[in-house]
Amino acid sequence: MRYKFFLFLLFFPAVLNAQTWYRSNQAGMALEKLPSRMVALHNEWAVFVEAAGYNMLPAILRDYYNASYAMEQRLLYERGKLKRRQWIFRDRGGMTRLNASLPADLESVGKVTGGEVPPFVEIFSSDRTLAETYLYLASGVYITRYSYRMGLLINAETFLDDTPLWIDNYRYTRQSLLRGVERNYHRAGLYAEPLQGSSSKPPVVSASLDLRETPPITGFVSPVVPYDNSITTDVLRSVYSVKAARVVYDTDSQGRVITETRYNEEGGTIAVINNEWTNDRITLIRWSSGSDEGRIVFRYSGKDRIFEENYRNGVLERRVTVNGDEEIEEIFMNNKVILRAVWVDGRKQSEERVR
Repeated sequence: MRYKFFLFLLFFPAVLNAQTWYRSNQAGMALEKLPSRMVALHNEWAVFVEAAGYNMLPAILRDYYNASYAMEQRLLYERGKLKRRQWIFRDRGGMTRLNASLPADLESVGKVTGGEVPPFVEIFSSDRTLAETYLYLASGVYITRYSYRMGLLINAETFLDDTPLWIDNYRYTRQSLLRGVERNYHRAGLYAEPLQGSSSKPPVVSASLDLRETPPITGFVSPVVPYDNSITTDVLRSVYSVKAARVVYDTDSQGRVITETRYNEEGGTIAVINNEWTNDRITLIRWSSGSDEGRIVFRYSGKDRIFEENYRNGVLERRVTVNGDEEIEEIFMNNKVILRAVWVDGRKQSEERVR
């Protein structure tokens, strides 16, 4: 909800010369202008928009100040409580040159906690391209700088403060369609945990791409795998436990990742992951690493995953069946169920050994 709301706000028009309140019954829906603060804050969602000067800038944004920019502050409230701050700088042509999303408590910048969206700053060039992003976490500031050629992104380099971490190089077809991304690490094995809102670590660098989604603030290589986290931690753990020096992503004409190939420092292949898609859903993952290989099978009902099976070297190891908020997880040995667990809303409710 919060993500969608702020994406909507990015396109909400105009620089205002006065303080203005808006309301919405649901985040992401159209805003209605209101005459008073009191009325606005009685709604589920409210937005306060005002033109701002240098003296109103938080310290984190003052280095980006330019006297020629018009600056605007937006405050998002949920049921009367301040939830998020957004700042937008525009040049004299009305073009956005900076977009910043900050927490309600400015003192918490760099101290990401429980489910909060990390503070970030996006810098845009005069030709509307994204030039730099800054992500503020407890472990430091993650900076990504983008380079373009003839309007196409050709590489993106990510740093932790002043330390280079990795660089992503983008390949295109003659029709300017993205066909592949190659990620090279400045140090082999330089990994971090996935960024899941509450994490204070940088985005995962071992994840597959999902280029159907809006590029994340840390770069155009998604920090989120295109399948759920349980697969990453369980089924593919052995694949990602071997540190790679280079990863190459091959995509189809729709930008969907078809193959992820992982290499060691000597250029040898250490793992290959192949994704098979039906429309916009992954229905089969085939993987190989060392002497092991496996596959993960999915079935869906509409947009929801309702079935998953995990195989290793041709042997069924795990099955998950989803029914509403309930998930039944079964562990197999010799093609027989030996353990069954019931999960509800992500919490284990029961576990039994099956003889």
